[in-house]
Amino acid sequence: MKTIYKPWGKEEWLELNDKYCYKRIYINAGTKTSYQYHDKKLETNYIIEGTAEIWLENDEGIVEKKIMKAGDFFTVEPPKKHRVIAITDIILQEVSTPEVDDVIRISDDSGRGSGKIEHEHMKPALCILAAGIGSRLENFSEHINKGLLPLDNKAIISHLIDKTPEDYDIVMVLGYKSEMVKEYCGVAHPDRNFIYVTVDKYEGKGTGPGYSISQAKKYLQRPFIWVTADTVVTDDLPAADYNWIGLYPTSIPELYSTANIKNGDVVDFKNKSKDGYDYAFIGLAGVYDYKVFWKELDITDGEIVSAYYDVSKYLSFKSKTFDWYDVGTVDNYFRAKKVFEKSVDYSIPKTSGEFLYRVEDNFIKLSSDESFIEGRTKRASELGGLIPTLDYSGKNLYSYKWIEGITLYDCNDIDVWIEFLNFMKDKMWKPINVGIKKDCLKFYKDKTLDRLEMFLSKRESDKYLKEHSVNGIKTESIKKLLDSFKWDSICDGIPTKLFHGDLQFDNVIYTEDKDFYLLDWRQDFAGKDIGDVYYDLSKMYGGILMSYKLMKDSSNFSCYVDEEMVTYDYKSESKLDEFKVVYEKWVVDNGYDLDKVKTITSLIFLNMAPLHEKEFGDLLFFKSKQMLQELND
Repeated sequence: MKTIYKPWGKEEWLELNDKYCYKRIYINAGTKTSYQYHDKKLETNYIIEGTAEIWLENDEGIVEKKIMKAGDFFTVEPPKKHRVIAITDIILQEVSTPEVDDVIRISDDSGRGSGKIEHEHMKPALCILAAGIGSRLENFSEHINKGLLPLDNKAIISHLIDKTPEDYDIVMVLGYKSEMVKEYCGVAHPDRNFIYVTVDKYEGKGTGPGYSISQAKKYLQRPFIWVTADTVVTDDLPAADYNWIGLYPTSIPELYSTANIKNGDVVDFKNKSKDGYDYAFIGLAGVYDYKVFWKELDITDGEIVSAYYDVSKYLSFKSKTFDWYDVGTVDNYFRAKKVFEKSVDYSIPKTSGEFLYRVEDNFIKLSSDESFIEGRTKRASELGGLIPTLDYSGKNLYSYKWIEGITLYDCNDIDVWIEFLNFMKDKMWKPINVGIKKDCLKFYKDKTLDRLEMFLSKRESDKYLKEHSVNGIKTESIKKLLDSFKWDSICDGIPTKLFHGDLQFDNVIYTEDKDFYLLDWRQDFAGKDIGDVYYDLSKMYGGILMSYKLMKDSSNFSCYVDEEMVTYDYKSESKLDEFKVVYEKWVVDNGYDLDKVKTITSLIFLNMAPLHEKEFGDLLFFKSKQMLQELND
């Protein structure tokens, strides 16, 4: 089947051979086909749905106009003039002789000439402009292209792709972190046809959407939609079978290019002016008159919106109002996350360049660190059937099929949690006779001190190096607390080949068959493939003390820092509070050192602090301080 997009709708060519052509024709209400005739082509049209006014020349040369409905049909013999005007949306079934290019247009609302219109026989395209570095997103775009930031567990660009007709080509204009985008698109959208355009410059003077789209000109000699990668809408995108621009109501026209609308048509533009119009241009548009678009862009200053300033150049120019979210700044990004993320978020937002996505049944882990992905892939083979089988692994991501089940957080059953502890002890935490004290010192001590410096570099360090009262408990300075550590004792770990490395309840799937699957495993322990059982025990303990499931929602926690006075609070679950007692008893009964578990847990909180946004990072820092002080006391 071949789809031909028309200014008034579309044709689906179900069959074309040397004897006949069979089409399904869709005409939108209020539109009309060309007033036309054929020299050779003979056709019969049957109305499947809707109501239309049919113009058809009779044998006396008079054009008769009749209202026809579903169940009616009409035959057009050459060279009789004819036209279809859709009163409602209509569907026609057309059977004709095979001379499909035999069309002589007497008049046409879109100004099309006679014969075959080449671009109508090309696939339209969606052009996503994702070349820039996303500087307004600060450290969130430091490691990845802004179009890959997750929103409701899939990349921003996936929201745009999913709202575009399935048969459209996707032209990706890339620059910053382009290879990561290509890899993501191939895994997340394997059935879509991508055309990648890499620009030679993507930051500084002379860059921007206008320059980016100009680099894709040769691939867009056809109707297309273009959109910036920091634009997200909730509606499906209209087809590019007419000229339209995306708009959103605004009361601050000085911040946007704005459009004047009359009867649904755009009649004028103004660029960032206090006396602008009531609708902001949102960086999204459908281009049917692509030759006009390119000509207007070439004669302007290269700003993409300037191609629209003379709207009279276009045959028509419709407005389309969207429910729009500009995700190009940190504040706006998090505002959109609160709206979109109605389902479970798979991770707490980090600024370290690690992201999780679920697109259809693909679960994708992405990192800017190629060695990280390489290590994860290597350990996947070592962990075997304890984790999902990888479908893909590349430079910056790996993926596997979604495992049906629930996380241990969602299971909420203490008996199952105990069963999992025994599963880990029996299946994974089998000690081996090898020394790991040096590795533990590197992982616990050196890494902690490095992470502390990273944390302080992002804040007013003097403020955080003081003694504090944390939730009413007087704590010494963080450096004094760390200096008092008996590192040798802490680093006397239990070596094991099979460790997880991030063992918290969100990373464990419990299936209907009562099986456990481990997700988001660590790639190494201090650069080695042998880990410490105590790290797994402590990670789990941390997730019991503080439900990471709840911490994904910032409304579930707070932390206020006022010089030497700190108060924090976070939501907890009663079942986890109950299990804390059970867990601590299990640890002791199985011969493990509970104080060491608590100590390493406090270090884990401190290590996590610089990887998250400020308030949650502060909460982790002061939770760590409080725990360390209690242990010290």
